[in-house]
Amino acid sequence: MARTTYQVSLTSPLSSDPATPPFHESYPVQLFDGSRLELPIQPLPGGERAIALLMSNQTPFSVEDRLTSLLAQLARPFAPEVIVGIPTLGLDYARLVARALGFAQYAALGNTRKFWYSDKLSVPVHSVTSPGANKRLYIDPAIVDRVAGKRTLIVDDVINTGGSAAAAIELLVGAGANVVGLGVVLIEGDAWKPVLASFSPSWPDRVRGLGTIPIFRRGSAGWYPMESPQDSAKRSAD
Repeated sequence: MARTTYQVSLTSPLSSDPATPPFHESYPVQLFDGSRLELPIQPLPGGERAIALLMSNQTPFSVEDRLTSLLAQLARPFAPEVIVGIPTLGLDYARLVARALGFAQYAALGNTRKFWYSDKLSVPVHSVTSPGANKRLYIDPAIVDRVAGKRTLIVDDVINTGGSAAAAIELLVGAGANVVGLGVVLIEGDAWKPVLASFSPSWPDRVRGLGTIPIFRRGSAGWYPMESPQDSAKRSAD
């Protein structure tokens, strides 16, 4: 049955015991500060796989405020000079993190070409939540000076395939930014690692998230986290 509501909450853990499968309607994400973010499970097309769905534009302000505070904690060690947001759902967090760090402004990337934009300041982008979309990522020529030569931290809501993050890195480097890292609310799976490693072997280590979420597979009793290739190889070796 399809979801008809979006419910998300953030609470302190009731116990130190990890959540165990099978999961049904929601998944409790353990965050680095010990709190738990309860997210609805959203089946993917085909119905055999699912994700834990974070929708920043549907999240209560109280939850958003706490997630922003935690993201700002992760951002500070990078010593950024500017925060850049990835559309669409990463823009809210980037703006709020920039304010929490005391910056006067932030830089927002976009998927819509305004008439004064330059195609030279754009790159193609592929998103797992918008399959088949022929999108490009743009930076407004008027804000290139905000990032050029600056220690730049990208902020997004979730990283999964790495397509959006890779496009942002490529675009910002082309605009002269010194991209020092990526801060996200949630890290989903590990398909993004080789994508970012194509820029530099060190790039996956420059990604910070508040918590991690798996891709789920449908089982007879509910939803079960899928093993990463690394976990599967390790279990086989053991």
